[in-house]
Amino acid sequence: MIFEISKNGNPLFSRIHPLLAGVLRSSAEDPWERYPEGSARLLPPPSNDEELRVDWNDLIQPELRRHFDSERTVVTADILAMKQSRGKNALWSLEIPSDHSDAWLTTLNALRLAIASEHCFTEMDLDHQEAPDLSNARGLALMQVNFYAFIQECLLRAMEQG
Repeated sequence: MIFEISKNGNPLFSRIHPLLAGVLRSSAEDPWERYPEGSARLLPPPSNDEELRVDWNDLIQPELRRHFDSERTVVTADILAMKQSRGKNALWSLEIPSDHSDAWLTTLNALRLAIASEHCFTEMDLDHQEAPDLSNARGLALMQVNFYAFIQECLLRAMEQG
């Protein structure tokens, strides 16, 4: 996969292998549905005080959830616009409009947190020192977290240049 800035000034990922295109598509998943236990980390209650918890659950949490969902809707639309090249080794490309970068960062961060929490990843797991074992679900999840981190890093670089 290659990352560059397009002629339009947008982040562009090209020559995306079909496996990684599938991982990108999964970034449109709802983390609360896909990773229910891990998603608890996304909107934790502010304290143990019962009154604050009730206010949090009634007033704050639904609005934050709507924000996450609207950001994920932007990501979903971008993913649906991914293009596949023709030929024997069809690869994918994804151009992300610059003004969608924040939505991508929010969505990918939420997914990374939910996946990491769901699989109980430690700092040692996430330090990228060893390649994940792709023969099991935990290793595949770690690869997904690392891949999303890479996409976020590229988007942040593009934002700095922009």
